[in-house]
Amino acid sequence: MYERIFGKYPQVKVLNYVLVNPERSYSKKEIAVGANISRVTLDSFINDLEDMDILLKEGLTYYVNMNSKVVKTLIKTQITLAELIMKDEIENSDIEVGEALTDEEIEKFLDSFDLEVDLDNELEKIEQGEVSVTKNDKFYVENNTNIISTGNLNTDVILTQYIDKGFNKGRINYG
Repeated sequence: MYERIFGKYPQVKVLNYVLVNPERSYSKKEIAVGANISRVTLDSFINDLEDMDILLKEGLTYYVNMNSKVVKTLIKTQITLAELIMKDEIENSDIEVGEALTDEEIEKFLDSFDLEVDLDNELEKIEQGEVSVTKNDKFYVENNTNIISTGNLNTDVILTQYIDKGFNKGRINYG
């Protein structure tokens, strides 16, 4: 948020990065990588952020000082800026927002399809991990180990599952 206003200066990048998640702790390496700056550049001003009570150091770990008036003001300003930008984008949007549909209108819309689906059964399959939900209905998981596709998987699919092949366990993320 601050980068849009103040530019992509290293200090602004660091503030932007640590204020997104101010409750967690950071190593110098995490801050440098997250802010997309070099470690040497970070070393040149991180003491200044400590002197201004923005960051606190405990061992090799840095925390955002949530008791600092400066940090409280920065977070409040960041929220206010986000609200202003969101409001502006909504006002300048081409999207037409209408009234919410009534239950009867939703039922009429859903009844217009010729699909007979047992929703309770399908929800149970999803909860038990037997079925994965994607943008299309061409993809499902069989027995939580095999991926079956009846068509092209060139969609926005994110699959996260554990695969147990006996002794070898791993985590797969596809996106």
